[in-house]
Order: sequence, then structure tokens, then C-alpha cells
Amino acid sequence: MRNDPGAIAALSEIPVVRASSLEAPSAGGSWSLDSLVGILSELSEEHPCGALSFCAEIIQEAQERGEPVAWVASTDSVFFPPDFAARGIDLRALAVIRAGGQAESLTAGEWLVKSGAVGLLVVDCGGEWTVSDSALGRLQKLAERSQCAVLFLTRKPRSAPSLGSRIAVRGCVAPAGSRPLLVDIHTDRDKRAAAGPRIHRCYHAPPGMR
Repeated sequence: MRNDPGAIAALSEIPVVRASSLEAPSAGGSWSLDSLVGILSELSEEHPCGALSFCAEIIQEAQERGEPVAWVASTDSVFFPPDFAARGIDLRALAVIRAGGQAESLTAGEWLVKSGAVGLLVVDCGGEWTVSDSALGRLQKLAERSQCAVLFLTRKPRSAPSLGSRIAVRGCVAPAGSRPLLVDIHTDRDKRAAAGPRIHRCYHAPPGMR
């Protein structure tokens, strides 16, 4: 085949992007790290369907920006470490604190945020929590002062109320259609901006479930 000078010149105009320079997309919108800094947010699901996977996107964004991340677990159950590692999360840079219930979790959260040592704090509530506005207010003021993002993970239906009036961003993860592992993230509240559109995600099952 003859060399076509015009085609060669056109090819030379195509930009080349190295694979190593590509970054995974962040959660975006109301759920970008910049949007969550200095406020309290809550991400709910009625049944396990993708909240941990969506939370992993936020953690990955924080780590890519060099922000220390801490995870407070109020129950004996925590995320499955190999799943987080497969999503690109550096487990060595993710501090995990096991707390004995709601009171200890809130105390641990206040200490961590007040220290200024973390840029993102995830509190896995596990069961149903009843938190006073005064307790949330103390944590919110500390988050604003330390410029830390605080994210609560709760297990409740979308129709259930949020943890309290201090929650600035509330989202719910729910299955989308009949396809497994296809979910929608609904942002039902965003006090600082108009709630963005639904976020669609198709997550992959852990290796043991494929």
C-alpha cells in the first residue's frame, strides 16, 4: 500500500495520552471531595447494593490528592479489604478504627476531625442511629474548622429521615432496573447547591461471586 502524505500528516495531529496519566473518574457533583469538605454528609442504602463501592470512589479521590483517610466502624463488620484494594485504594494509608457502638464512634470521629490529621472521615453506622443535633453540630463545626469531609454510611430506606438537620448532603443508593449490580445514587438533599442528577453506576461483583 502506498504511503499517503495527507494521511500521515493527519495522524501526526492526533494527541497521544499515556495510560499512566489517566485517572479514574471521581464521584463528581455533590459527591466530589471538594463539595464534601467542611460539611457532614450521609449515604444510605436499604440493602447492600453499592454504597460501599460508591464510597470507595470518594476514598480513592481523597488518596489521589494526598488526603489522609480514616474509617470508623461502629460494628464488627467492615469493608472487604481485597475489594477496596482492587479498586485502587491504598489500604496502608487507610486507618480503620473499630468502635463499640454509636457513642464511641462519635467520640472517635470528634477526636480524629479535631486533630486535623485526616481529610476524609467515613463513619460506618451499621444499624439505625438516633443522633442529637447538638452532637452533629459539634462534629460539623470541627469539620468546618479542620476542612475535613465527614461521610456517614447508614442502612435505611430512601423514605427514612436523615441522621439530622446538620446533614448537608444526603444520598441514597438503590438498584436500577432488573440488572444486577446496576445502581442509581439519588441526591435527595444538598444544602449548598441544587441537588445534581442521578448518578448511574454498574459495579462488578467480587471475584468469589462471578
